[in-house]
Amino acid sequence: MNKKEIKKELFEELESPEYTPQTKNELVDSLDLKGKREKRQLKDILFKENIRDHLIKYEDGTYSLPPRVEGQLLANTRGFGFVRTNSDIFEDDIYIAPFNLNGAYDKDKVLIEIFRNADENHRAEGRVVEILERGNSHVVGTFEEYKNNGFVIVDNDKLNKDVFIAPKNFNGAENGDKVVVDITEWPKEHMNPEGVITEVLGKPGEPGVEVMSIIKSFDVPVEFPQEVLNEAESFKQIKEEEKEGRLDLRDETIFTIDGDTAKDFDDAISLEKLDNGNYKLGVHIADVSNYVKPGTELDNEASERGTSIYAVDKVVPMLPEALSNNLCSLVPDQDRLTFSCIMEVTPQGQVVDYDIKKSVIHSKARMTYNSVNDFLNGVEDETTEYLKPFKEDLNLAVELADILRHERRGKRGSIDFDFEEAYIEVDENGKPINVNLRERGVSEKLIEEFMLLANETVAEHVSKSPLTFMYRNHPHPDMEKLKEFRDFLGTLGLKFGKPGEVPTNKDYQQLLEDIKGEPFENVVTLLALRTMQQALYQAENKGHYALGAENYTHFTSPIRRYPDLTVHRNLTMLEDGMKFDKQELNDLNELITKQAAHSSETERTAVEIEREVDKLKKAEYMADYVGNKFTGTVSGVTGFGIFVELPNTVEGLIKMHDLGDDYYIFDEKKHRLVGENHGRIYNLGDEIDVVLDSVDVNAHQVNFLPAVPRQ
Repeated sequence: MNKKEIKKELFEELESPEYTPQTKNELVDSLDLKGKREKRQLKDILFKENIRDHLIKYEDGTYSLPPRVEGQLLANTRGFGFVRTNSDIFEDDIYIAPFNLNGAYDKDKVLIEIFRNADENHRAEGRVVEILERGNSHVVGTFEEYKNNGFVIVDNDKLNKDVFIAPKNFNGAENGDKVVVDITEWPKEHMNPEGVITEVLGKPGEPGVEVMSIIKSFDVPVEFPQEVLNEAESFKQIKEEEKEGRLDLRDETIFTIDGDTAKDFDDAISLEKLDNGNYKLGVHIADVSNYVKPGTELDNEASERGTSIYAVDKVVPMLPEALSNNLCSLVPDQDRLTFSCIMEVTPQGQVVDYDIKKSVIHSKARMTYNSVNDFLNGVEDETTEYLKPFKEDLNLAVELADILRHERRGKRGSIDFDFEEAYIEVDENGKPINVNLRERGVSEKLIEEFMLLANETVAEHVSKSPLTFMYRNHPHPDMEKLKEFRDFLGTLGLKFGKPGEVPTNKDYQQLLEDIKGEPFENVVTLLALRTMQQALYQAENKGHYALGAENYTHFTSPIRRYPDLTVHRNLTMLEDGMKFDKQELNDLNELITKQAAHSSETERTAVEIEREVDKLKKAEYMADYVGNKFTGTVSGVTGFGIFVELPNTVEGLIKMHDLGDDYYIFDEKKHRLVGENHGRIYNLGDEIDVVLDSVDVNAHQVNFLPAVPRQ
């Protein structure tokens, strides 16, 4: 055999499912090589392929192919990427160099080869050997016509290739339009992908175009299919027979408290003081499961969407308005079908009894957070007049909420990262006219406490059930991030729990208390939050670390979250006393497991969209203030500059080369920049005066300059 044939047979042998690592001499026998020449060629091949990382040579002299694993590619704007695997073997994402992407793009499902293991200084490294599934069926960008052909410059800068559009595929797009493109051909090497324009969104800067561009770029369905709309509109009104057999609470004093602009009210409350001194708290949730049945068009669409998306002035609902804003919305003075969790709570905040039942209510009022806050603060005018009949109920609600908050935080150590959020006010065209801090008053906090208690109570109830429920779990903090965080706290003279151990909830509470009022309070709080892992939906109850809860689920928002809908369905089966054999229980477990994974994914997508739209609107707002001076706080330090956050939460970058008074070195462990010549330092949490230098609205970026050189 010649060298090419030997190499072909070698890799066929290595790729065989029956292959176990062999030495060179064993491979000579396996490949039936004859003579010194063929053996020498094999030796040469093994040496070169090992050097190129296409083979692994173990300490015992045996050879094998690098291990292979599936995962999702997370591309970086600088050309490289990381693959996140589902394997327990690899805790960290695997680095993929630009020349090892082999035509893979952001979000693609890929098969990779791991040719370098992780060590103390480096991540594991691999190469893409096969693209299993494309992660972007379509993209959004700006159309540009060039010499009778066209290109779409993609908004997502992680997809670093423009899309070629043939003239026959322009489909009415004009130069400068924002468009949606279906990719028809994915190229290899240095070619451009090709596509067809399927939707023209409008010109950049026109009302709603930029927000819609962001939403469409995440492949999120916006419009409902006609068959889904038809099904939703088929429910005209509640039938009398639908009310039968339910707990009748229509005479109870039940009301909703929501934001001023809210249109879908899926939770209502009721409250009374019992003769024994305990509180009777009712949390009444819209029974969406009565209308959205498994396997229907409505259900399939809701499952696919997973959640509603609230992107400043644009809402992408999980359910059509015919349900979300009508029959499922707990509007006042109308009978509505609900699921009620009625709890008896002691003055110490303990639930000693509860009842979870299908019910029918008749809300007595639609209250707003602002008016309730004003009323509780003593404001009596035309905006609070309607609340006077409910004064006793509201005072009782405040009383119980204070008890619950003390029990949750004081005794259990629930962690509250009370971050200041932005409220972005826009005009009728979607143009931002103000960015302020969103204030959470007494009413917002009491509703939060009551919903948390209902979710915990339902979770504890269903944890004893043979049925598989979808839980909202929150794992322990990441140990590697904890180590880095503790190292940083040491530079500030702060301690945090016992080194090497998972901190308790009370450790976090103590830390937040220790830094209160310090210049670095917001920064340390943010870094503490980053030690946390993401909460997620799972078909197994694993508890909620941040809340200090052994049992937690999502029960209270079925209009906007699919997991809550699945919980309601299973509660119905329990209430109806349905029996299941082993196979049916296994099938349900498989279904909930699949739905939980998808719901976690859609939730992450919704958060990304909402974050990007916030950044867009903040950039649009700041564009009118170029040249103005501001005072902010250093919120991030990197090797390419420092991030500065203004009091209204707008964040911008001072690039390293714009810190012109010195040459700065990035001290990664202490999260600071140190001037090499003059020793000037930029620390996290430092107050700094800046000038708004420029705003790139398309990139959602704000750029600052130091107002004056550091002294």
